[in-house]
Order: sequence, then C-alpha cells, then structure tokens
Amino acid sequence: MDTLSTLDTSHKAYITPNLNEIHHVVPTGSNVWMIMNCIFWGILLVTLIFSKNLSESARKKLGWGLGSLSLLNFAASNIKMFIENTWYIENSLPLHLCGMSAFIAAFLLIRGSQISYEFLVYWGAGAIHAFLTPEITNGSSVYNHIEYSISHGIIILGSVYATMRLGYVPRPGSWWKVFLYTQLTLPIIGGINYLLGANYMYLCQKPDANNPFVVGEWPYYLIGLELVIVIHFYAFYQLHRALATWKSKTA
Repeated sequence: MDTLSTLDTSHKAYITPNLNEIHHVVPTGSNVWMIMNCIFWGILLVTLIFSKNLSESARKKLGWGLGSLSLLNFAASNIKMFIENTWYIENSLPLHLCGMSAFIAAFLLIRGSQISYEFLVYWGAGAIHAFLTPEITNGSSVYNHIEYSISHGIIILGSVYATMRLGYVPRPGSWWKVFLYTQLTLPIIGGINYLLGANYMYLCQKPDANNPFVVGEWPYYLIGLELVIVIHFYAFYQLHRALATWKSKTA
C-alpha cells in the first residue's frame, strides 16, 4: 500500500459523520420564519379568546380535539415517510424532547394527568425555541414545515390551555423534580444514539440552528444546556403559576 493511500485511509478514519445531515434550518427573521410564527401565535391567541366563555364540558372537548390532532399529525407524518421511503430509524423515532412532549400533550389533553401536565410545562420550554430557532429534522418540504409547526405548536398551546382553561397548576417543587427525572432519560437516549448512530435530544452533536443558548462543541455545549434547562424550568414554573393566578382573577 503506498503512502498516499495510507494517509487517505487514516484521514477518513477521523471524519466525523454529520448526524444532522437531513435537518433543515429556517433562518430566524426570514419570510418563512415570520409566517410560521405569526400563524402559530395567532392561533394560540384566538384559541384562548374563543375558549374563554366555553363551558367546562366544551373546554374538555376542545382539549380532546387538540390532543387528537397531535396524534393524527404524528401518524400522518410517519405514514408519509414510509410511503416515500424516507423513514429512517436513526432520525424518525419520536425521541427528541419535543417528540416525546407531543405524546405527553396528547395524553394530557385527552385523558388528563397532573404529572403529564407538569412534564409538558417544563419540556415544552424547548418548543418555544423550536419556533424561535426552527430546525426541521426530516427535511425542507412545505409539508414538513406544517407538520413541524403543528407538533410543536400543540406542545405550547396544550400546556397554556391546560393552565388557563382546564384548571391545572404546577405543584411547588415540580420544576426541580421534573429536571431530575429528565436526567434519567439522558443515558437511555444516549445508549439508543450509540446503537443507532443517531442524535436524538442532540446528545451527540449540537443543533445546526443558531440558538444562543447552545455554546461550544460536544460535549461542552451539553454542560451549558444543563444550566439553561434549570433556569427555563424554574421560569416556566413561575410563568404558569402566574397564568393560573391571573386566570382566577379574570374568570
């Protein structure tokens, strides 16, 4: 084997695969970004206004509809990927935090659960960033933009709707308890990533989106994110407690 071949082989051995290869970043401030955010936040506002004077039974039915939409959105997306032969086990499982939150939102809105509500409140903080710095994990098609917006939108809307229209309130101390439970998911998802060559929860490679809270390269950005998560969880605990108090005063 000649020297050049050896160097080429050695060089290839150190090439790190791009685990976000098919991801599509929507630039913050772009026309598409503006459309996604205006439509979602507009729908959230209209939903809260519309549901204010509904009966308790009607509010539950509306919540059931939102939860069902979350499940249908997931099912339709996966069926589409299977038909188009674009479903990949290392990229298409619902193992990102927002992917799991979409199911939690559906369970909360359809069945009702205090624990599910609290997980949705805190894990749903990531869905805010999904609209501020969008990164679509399954490609750049128009359909994927819509599916992404519905999925992440129901996560945010579901938690706010549960607080303001279904009577849920985060319990004292729930923010740090959910943070501790979240730590248990890290070795599990990390092990799955290792077996599949995946990047679920962005544990192996940072997102491509330019999020100001993601600083440095692997593994250092993960350390910073732990602190960011604690701050976000506490902030959302206070936010939803304040929303619940405000709702009771304006009811």
